[in-house]
Amino acid sequence: MEIINVSLYGGKSIFGGRETPQRAETICCDRFNKCSYFKTGCCLNVTAPFSNRCKYGNIKVEHGYTSRAKKHYDFDSKHRKSEQYAKLKHPPQKLGLIGNEVVFPYPFIRITKTEDGTIKLGDPGFGSSIAYIEKDNFNVELIKKICAFRPRAIMGGVITGYQSKTIPLFLAHLKEVLPDKYEELRGENSDLIKEVSYVGRKAFLKTIAPSDVYYESSSYPQFNEKWQWDGDVLTYFGGYVSSFNITKDYEINEIKITPSDKSIITISSNEQVTNETVFID
Repeated sequence: MEIINVSLYGGKSIFGGRETPQRAETICCDRFNKCSYFKTGCCLNVTAPFSNRCKYGNIKVEHGYTSRAKKHYDFDSKHRKSEQYAKLKHPPQKLGLIGNEVVFPYPFIRITKTEDGTIKLGDPGFGSSIAYIEKDNFNVELIKKICAFRPRAIMGGVITGYQSKTIPLFLAHLKEVLPDKYEELRGENSDLIKEVSYVGRKAFLKTIAPSDVYYESSSYPQFNEKWQWDGDVLTYFGGYVSSFNITKDYEINEIKITPSDKSIITISSNEQVTNETVFID
């Protein structure tokens, strides 16, 4: 197994309160090069609130110290200097592929496999809903059943969010992660497949087509920005920009910035999406 991520937790909280001793978590895995989550800079074993863990890999936990301890600096520095420090983050609830297993992490549905190999769909209940399904068993028949399922809440009543939100997102993920299954489904049931809208989703900037890109504030439209992406640099086109300190008397002529490989934008048009586009949600 190789080390793929190192994270530090604990310490002083930004919300105040009592400082907790640091905790280091080192994730090792021998399947990362066959994992769709890893390809997008994510790992199910990265700690996140109320999250599911991956059944593969392992996590080594080391307990450290508070900032008042003499050994605190050495412990903190040792892990921050790792080449894998903060390399990965916990993925969103998204279909995954690890080797020949499909990872199904969506809410409102529980997928289980009986002793005779039959795959059953059931209401969510309590606990983790993540399922690992062999790729050969993740066929069009099962996908249709997943799309047609009507989960019921523990207190009764159909969970409407499953059909209105989970299924459209699942089909969009299916197209990205398992395009062959998506095309097979579309060929057998074209009524189920509607035009996938990518608007509002997050993607790595360097993987989208050259286009106009936007920042839109949810509450303060005066802070909206418009930029032009040419595949290499972002050029300011209009909207809000913060002031510069060199002088107070100027007009903006041109602003260009070069994004990194980790730069993320919000998709504003389906035309921005290509076969090379990598989404993070």
